[in-house]
Amino acid sequence: MADAQPPHNAVDDGRSVVLSIPAQHEQLPIIRLLTEAVAMRNDCTLDQAADLKLAVDQICTLLIAAAAPGAGLVCHYTADEHTFEAAITATTAADWRPEDGSLEWRILRALAGTLSVSQHPTDSQLANETTVVVRTRKPL
Repeated sequence: MADAQPPHNAVDDGRSVVLSIPAQHEQLPIIRLLTEAVAMRNDCTLDQAADLKLAVDQICTLLIAAAAPGAGLVCHYTADEHTFEAAITATTAADWRPEDGSLEWRILRALAGTLSVSQHPTDSQLANETTVVVRTRKPL
């Protein structure tokens, strides 16, 4: 399995959680459970945790559909005093990015405070390492 790596700017300050699993739809319940648990553990509200769970689930669903054969998903959760972030990375078979006006992207923007996508070619140049980051501000 070609494993995606956490984002290059990821910093492990002891408050991060990383899950690396196969890019398969059967893994989505684990991702949803972990997303909600980590968000709640890091002082997000119930509504924020629910929104993050839905957003991460949708992002993972889209990345699984675009994933290269045998690819993995890496979900990297980080938090600081003011924000909670989930960065989901997968090796995608081709250039992949949701269209800004698509229904999925509009729903994700409604669920997330900030949403971004980045891509980097893999060493083989036949695929891309795609990372989608969803970030929300925690309550004061």
